Amino acid sequence: MTPVFDTPKNQARTRHPARIAALLAVLVGLLPGAAPAGQAGSSAVGGDPARGQALFAERCSGCHALGANSYGPRLGDVYGRRAGSVSGFGYSAALQRQPLVWSAASLDHWLAGPARFLPGARMTISIGDAASRADVIAYLRSHPIGSEE
Repeated sequence: MTPVFDTPKNQARTRHPARIAALLAVLVGLLPGAAPAGQAGSSAVGGDPARGQALFAERCSGCHALGANSYGPRLGDVYGRRAGSVSGFGYSAALQRQPLVWSAASLDHWLAGPARFLPGARMTISIGDAASRADVIAYLRSHPIGSEE
């Protein structure tokens, strides 16, 4: 007799544990004020926008600008925007079908490792240091829709 937990339907649910973990991280990040302690996202709430501006210029501006699409999509209004939604930019299929809105937690997970966060993503650059990610996120958060600098 096959145990209930070992049915083909349940096996299909456990084939992609990394994707499941990433999806759960995004869902947790969508909850107001939620970020599990000790996980990426927990440090993204703080951050220094001035340090983030310097890090953005150093690490991100080769592919991204705040007000216009470049090699990467514009990021001036990324905070609170639906992922894969900038018109005129050719996103990967993986990012286009993601039903998430960029928050501190989701940006933190993304910047920690885009391919790990979302298999099929084309962005290959990551920021390993949690404090640096929080600074970049604080800088991006300081640029609402229509803000360029």
